[in-house]
Amino acid sequence: MRPDLRRLLGTVLAGLTLAGAAACGEGTPAASPGLTMPAGPATTAGPTATTGAGVLSASAVPAGTPGQQTVPACDAVAGARRSAMDALAPVATALGRSGLSREDLAKATNDLNTAFTAMHTGVAAAAELTADPRLKAKLSAYQLAVEQAIVAVEGSDGEQAKLKAVIDSPAMRSAGNAVTAACA
Repeated sequence: MRPDLRRLLGTVLAGLTLAGAAACGEGTPAASPGLTMPAGPATTAGPTATTGAGVLSASAVPAGTPGQQTVPACDAVAGARRSAMDALAPVATALGRSGLSREDLAKATNDLNTAFTAMHTGVAAAAELTADPRLKAKLSAYQLAVEQAIVAVEGSDGEQAKLKAVIDSPAMRSAGNAVTAACA
């Protein structure tokens, strides 16, 4: 595998990881007395108690339910998404400027590769942490979207418009939203 492709995969992985992390860690509202249901076998499909930043705690999920197995995966993908977003933000800002030099575009390409590759690794690691087949399928789809982003960065030939399009990929956004919904 070419070194540039490895960097691209790393960049894509980091972006996916951040997207997954944002999907699982943000947007889940804290439990209120009106939304909290008693912990029992019937609560797997309904709202449950949350702690901290809106992430289910292991004690809030009854033993043996799928939710208990998804929490570590959701935490992992949320962390990966956050890391990727932190890495992608300066690249997106740089790509928003006009008149970038070849060196700037090469650096942006390398940074995207690194971020997406790290995200890809994080999403893959998150998929290993769950036994929930629905979440695992959504994480696999997200991983594929990140892989496609890596390939797109590699194939961009340093063209600014193509690099910007990869960051705003609808496929990656859709897959990230699906993971977020599954973790909610």
